[in-house]
Amino acid sequence: MAPAAGLPSPRWLRWTPAVVVMAVVAVVLGPALRPGYVLTGDQVFVPDQTLLPWMLGLGGGLPRSVPQDAVVALVTGPVPGWVWEKVALLGALSTLGLGVARLLRPAGRRAAVVGAVAAVWSPYVAERLLQGHWSLLLAVAVLPWAVAQADAARRGEVRAASRWVLLVGLASLTVTGGLLVLLVTAPLLLVPGALSRRARVAALVGGVVLQLPWLVPSLVHPVSPAPLGADVFALRSEGWWGSLLTALGTGGLWNAGSVPSSRATVLAPIVTVVLLALAFLGSRGARRVLGTPVLACLGTASALGLAVAVAGSWSATAGVTAWVVAHVPGGGVIRDGQKLLAPWLILLSCLVGLGAARLSRAVHARRGAPAAAAAAGLLAVVPLLGVPDLVWGAQGRLAAVRYPDDWNAVRDVLLRDAAPGDVVSLPWSTFRRFDWNDGRTVLDPAPRFLPRTVVADDRLLVSRGGEVVVVPGDDPRSAAVGEALRTGAPLGPVLRSVGVGWVLVEPTTAGPSAPSPPAGAVLVHRGSTLSLYRLAAPASLPPPPGRPAVLSADASALAVLVTAALVAVAAPRRRARAPGADGARAGARGPERDG
Repeated sequence: MAPAAGLPSPRWLRWTPAVVVMAVVAVVLGPALRPGYVLTGDQVFVPDQTLLPWMLGLGGGLPRSVPQDAVVALVTGPVPGWVWEKVALLGALSTLGLGVARLLRPAGRRAAVVGAVAAVWSPYVAERLLQGHWSLLLAVAVLPWAVAQADAARRGEVRAASRWVLLVGLASLTVTGGLLVLLVTAPLLLVPGALSRRARVAALVGGVVLQLPWLVPSLVHPVSPAPLGADVFALRSEGWWGSLLTALGTGGLWNAGSVPSSRATVLAPIVTVVLLALAFLGSRGARRVLGTPVLACLGTASALGLAVAVAGSWSATAGVTAWVVAHVPGGGVIRDGQKLLAPWLILLSCLVGLGAARLSRAVHARRGAPAAAAAAGLLAVVPLLGVPDLVWGAQGRLAAVRYPDDWNAVRDVLLRDAAPGDVVSLPWSTFRRFDWNDGRTVLDPAPRFLPRTVVADDRLLVSRGGEVVVVPGDDPRSAAVGEALRTGAPLGPVLRSVGVGWVLVEPTTAGPSAPSPPAGAVLVHRGSTLSLYRLAAPASLPPPPGRPAVLSADASALAVLVTAALVAVAAPRRRARAPGADGARAGARGPERDG
C-alpha cells in the first residue's frame, strides 16, 4: 500500500535503488562471483603477480596496461588474484549503477532505479565485460561520481576537489579511463564558482600528473608510423540499422566474438529506439535535476564521443581517424571508438531514468499510485530486453575456473632456478584457448603468471569482413622472434640475442602447434598442460631507456594520491557561496520528485 498523500515514505524505501542495483549486478555476474578466475579476452588475473619492469612501462611495447598491472602486482600475493578480480567486477558494476542513481537522486527513486538499470544492463557493459576490460568499466563507473565531485568542488567544497583527484587516480589504472574521466569532468572545475582559483588549479594539475605513469613511458617508446589498426578497431555496426543507431544504443565493439548474439537481432534496434524515446521525454527536466554545468559537460562529451566513434566507422571519415591515430601523439586512444561512448552511456541512462519518472507521474495522475509503480517497474525491464543474454554471466561465458597445477609448478621452478634469462611463450600466438578454460579466448596468462618477463606474440589477429587482419605489435624483441619463426631461421641464436633463457610450451591451447624447442634446450618440467625448457645463457641486454624519468613519474603520481587523500580527510568542510547565484541547481528538488 502506498503511503497516504502528504506523508513521508517509509525510511527503508530510500534503499530501493541500492538494493535493485546490487540485485541486477548479481544477476549479470552470476558464476563470475564464484571462487576462481574469469579468463576472458584481455582479463587475466593470477594468484600472485610479480612486479616486473614492463608493468611500469620499462622496455617492451607501448604501455597499454600501465599502471594497471603494476597496481595488481602490488596487491596480489597475500590476497589471491581471484579475490581482487571479484572486487574489481563487483565494484565496477555496482559503482556504475549507484553513481547514476546518485545523479538522479533529486528526481526520486523511480528515476534512480530505471537509470541505474539502464547503465548496468547495457550493451556497453556487456561487450566490455566479455572483452575483459574490467579496468575500463571501473573508469566508466567512476565517471558519474567524478562528475558529482567536480560539481561539488565548483560550488566550494574543498574536500570534493580532493575526492575528484582520487577518483581520477582510480580511473587512471587504464590509459583511456584516466583520460575519459579527466577530460569529461575537468571543465566543471574550469567554470567559475566558489572554489578558489588556487584550489582549482591544484586539483587540475593533480589530475594531469596522475597520467604521467603511462604518458612518460609512451614518450620514451618510439612511435610507429603505421595507423595502428584504426580501421580494425573502429566501431562495428551490429546489424542493418547501421553504426549510428548502434552507437546510440552504446554497442558496436570491434570484436564480434565479444558481442552477445542478441545484439544482432531485430530486438536490439527496437529497444534502442524505445530508450531514445524515453531519453527525449526525460530531457525536459534534465537541467533542473543535473544542473546546467553538469548537463553541458556530459552533453558535450557525449556528442564528441559519438561523433568520433561513428566517424571511425564511416568510409568517408575513417581516413581522418586513421591519420590522427598514426600521427598525433596520444591519438591511439581514439582507435577503439566504442570506448568513447562512456559519457553517452551515463547521459543516456540519466535521461532514460528521468523519462521513466515522467511517464510514471503521468500514469499516477490518471490511474493512481499502484499503476504508476507498475509502469516504472515495466520501464526498468526495457534495458534488459536489449541484451537478454547478458543474464547469469552472459549465460555462463563468464564462469570462473582454476589454473592447472602445472602453472604453479613452472612458477616455482623459475623462482628457484638461478639460470638467467627471460621466457618465451609458445605457441606463437597472442591469445589462448585452453580446454581447461572451456575453450574461451583469453590473453596468454604467462606474462602475468610467471615471475620473469615473458616475450610473447604481441600482434593481434582480427576477423574483419570475412578475412583475418593482422595488427602489428610494437615490441622489437617480439618482432625478432616472430620473424625467426615465420622464416624458419634457427630459433636458439635469436632467442639468446634478445635475452631469452627459457622456453614455455603450452600444448593444450587450440590453434597452431608449438615449434620444437631449440637445439640444446634442457627439459626442466613436463606436465599435462605446460612444459618448460632451459636454454644456454643468453646475451645481456642493456637496461631499458627512460628508467629515471618513468620512476619519477610514478613517484609524482603516488605523491599526488597521498596528498589528495590527506586533504580529503583533514581539510575543513568549507562550502563558500559563489559570487552571484548561478542557479545551476535551482529547482532541482521539488517538481521533479516522484516519491
